[in-house]
Amino acid sequence: MDKLLSLAINAGKLKKIKRRGWIRVGIEEVESVADHSYRTTLIAMLIGDRLKLNVEKMIKMALLHDIAECITGDITPHEMKKEKKMEVEEEVMKELIGDMNEYYEIWKEFISMESEEAKIIHDIDKMEMLLQAKEYEKDYCKEKLKEFWEEEKHIKHPFLISLIEEIKKI
Repeated sequence: MDKLLSLAINAGKLKKIKRRGWIRVGIEEVESVADHSYRTTLIAMLIGDRLKLNVEKMIKMALLHDIAECITGDITPHEMKKEKKMEVEEEVMKELIGDMNEYYEIWKEFISMESEEAKIIHDIDKMEMLLQAKEYEKDYCKEKLKEFWEEEKHIKHPFLISLIEEIKKI
């Protein structure tokens, strides 16, 4: 099978893979990895345009950032150390991407945070999670979601920091 079609089929699996961090804290109706990836990509496009960055690269990074989870599932920091997770995901990405080297290189750039776009996609990934946490706070105890807000301290870009302050007020 052509790797392009294979990747598209595998990406479809993300629709059924639930985000395990939310499940672990007792959220009942949990977003899928595809839900998270879609909104992360939308935010990447909007912020990339606002900041005059390479939006095409950011969109590709956002779409690819969790694609390995179609094989590995959503692995949380509570289940596996970051270094081991990166090893596992790299092997999966090599298999998923095959000879479509452009996509593998963009994913590697994201992982290694080699560019401004990669750094901001990491921040956007966390910002999307905080936006989701804020939405879950409407139906669940804030205390249950407190650990997710600890990720706020890892967001570095000033514009995203200002958006997080707005999210808190929602």
